Amino acid sequence: MVFGVDSRFMTILKLTATTLFLLFGFQNTYGQSSPAQAVTVPDGPAQTETAAIYITAETKKGMLIRELKPENIAITEDKVPARIEKIRCGKPEPLLVGVLVDVSGSRRIDPLLGSHYDALAAFLKQLLTGDDGAYVVAFDDEPHKLSELMSNGSVISATFEKLRKYEPHASTALYDGIQAAAEVTFKGHSGRRILLVLADWDDNSSHINLEQAVKAAQKSATTVYAIVDRQDGYTSIKRGHRQAVYCATRVAEETGGLTYDVYGAEDFAKVLQAIGGAVVGSCRVEYTTAGNARAKKGTKLQIEADSKDVTILYPRVRFSTAQ
Repeated sequence: MVFGVDSRFMTILKLTATTLFLLFGFQNTYGQSSPAQAVTVPDGPAQTETAAIYITAETKKGMLIRELKPENIAITEDKVPARIEKIRCGKPEPLLVGVLVDVSGSRRIDPLLGSHYDALAAFLKQLLTGDDGAYVVAFDDEPHKLSELMSNGSVISATFEKLRKYEPHASTALYDGIQAAAEVTFKGHSGRRILLVLADWDDNSSHINLEQAVKAAQKSATTVYAIVDRQDGYTSIKRGHRQAVYCATRVAEETGGLTYDVYGAEDFAKVLQAIGGAVVGSCRVEYTTAGNARAKKGTKLQIEADSKDVTILYPRVRFSTAQ
């Protein structure tokens, strides 16, 4: 799902207005129809396991749904129905929020990088509460980890000051950056993994391809929110922009996130607010499955709602936490 900011700018405004860190007041829009799929695990010799994923449910008008019940959705793994045990919306566990920033040579002509850094720092300070934490990774022709997990406001500010000192240069290893950010480990910390990627989404020097970057995010159960920044010259070219949006959408959709196509400082701030609302408005779904998530390719997920007026965002593949 892509949200534009030119002719489609009102779409972002609507999404922002409905998702601006609202914690209460959403109405359940589901009807009385039964889920599209059965939710019982069939008998047989296959071993079952308990799994958990995050999903985001919204109406066609962009309003988040925060009152999901097990009977409102159906899950299959490799076409095998799963039994939904529990759904908890909001923030049932701490957030581990990564910010991946493109500092390659193509960003030299972007006059808004400084304001973007200010907005990202403010976003993290507002979003993080309790045991939440954040980390920052920059990339040019290779990834650069700029911080450990942090939650203190002054440390966040200092990290973005460090980011300001990076003079954009070199080629763009976007996919390597996604893999590096998704594979960051946190000793003694657990929670839901989120990754915001701010880039022009033009990769030209990674050691891995787009599909491998997607797999890296899926294996660490990282939800990617992709921001296509069109301030630089490359993404102002129609063909280049179309390819950038395709790559960003591919990563976001496969991991259960969203893609935002932005231009300008004000639009960027609104997108961050929308992302914050989507993160806080997501739901953790716990279920029993006979799917084989330990397989090399993981297990394919399919989730359907019991209402045609509801869209579910979810990771398309789940890997076992044991991998």
